Amino acid sequence: MQTKGNGPSLRVVTTAMMAFVGVAAFTALSVEDLAGLTADERANLSAGLIARYVIAMAIGGALAGWLFASLFGRRGVLGLVLALLGGLFATMIAGLFGSAFAMLPDLVANGFSMGDLIGIGFGLAVLPLGIASQLFLAAGWLALVIIAQIWARRIRMVRREA
Repeated sequence: MQTKGNGPSLRVVTTAMMAFVGVAAFTALSVEDLAGLTADERANLSAGLIARYVIAMAIGGALAGWLFASLFGRRGVLGLVLALLGGLFATMIAGLFGSAFAMLPDLVANGFSMGDLIGIGFGLAVLPLGIASQLFLAAGWLALVIIAQIWARRIRMVRREA
């Protein structure tokens, strides 16, 4: 499933782009939250926990990009709508899987509880709601999804010509 000239496949592009979207959204929302903390609260914050969440959001975004790759690169307005839906689904799944992956070490160490399930489930909505609440983040998310759509469209066109 390689493109002409040994370029990346459609699935590779969407996987990478959605991993980047997951990390970018989480990082942007975290930076805003960290700015509201006092110096003592920041000192008590675990850098390892933040790193674990960043890695987990990348894994979740990559998995979601791989799952929803077929929604990207289609022609016309319908293709753009499908890409936006794919981006939304990928963002939601990135949050869900990201929360699950990030909480996994704690679940293994402490056991599973209903509160953990709620926290993981909340991951489904936290990135889309956080993005929707801020115009700058929404514009950045939209730009990244459109870039993924254009790149995927180009791959589909080259593959069709080959």
